[in-house]
Amino acid sequence: MTEPSSDGFPAEAAVARYFAAVTDRDAAAWADNFVPDGRSEDPVGGEPVVGREALRAFQQGVFDAFPVMRLRPVTYFYGGDQAAVIWTCHVEAGGRGADFDGVNTYEVGPDGRIARQKAFWDRAAVQRQLAKS
Repeated sequence: MTEPSSDGFPAEAAVARYFAAVTDRDAAAWADNFVPDGRSEDPVGGEPVVGREALRAFQQGVFDAFPVMRLRPVTYFYGGDQAAVIWTCHVEAGGRGADFDGVNTYEVGPDGRIARQKAFWDRAAVQRQLAKS
């Protein structure tokens, strides 16, 4: 895994909080890491989730659907107030599991919180894995 750099890019702290909140399964902390009108497309192509309360409910729904979820960042890329992270994920629900990879992009606002996050991964492939396992 490539660790975050120590160059002090504004997005570094927000990205670290994002992955920590997922590891801790803390939907409130995850949502509070966004600006009040923050936006998430997860996965890209779906309906964006906008606003902290909607973001919190979305992430809590993910945690409720997958009692086991291990999201692990692999490689970080930073540039100013933006970041991209390649990640790998393992989820389990109802005795079924799936492993998949993706890329998240982040835009951070002036207060150091995420203004926009996009997650690029193949929902259909994950659903097929869960159906087969």
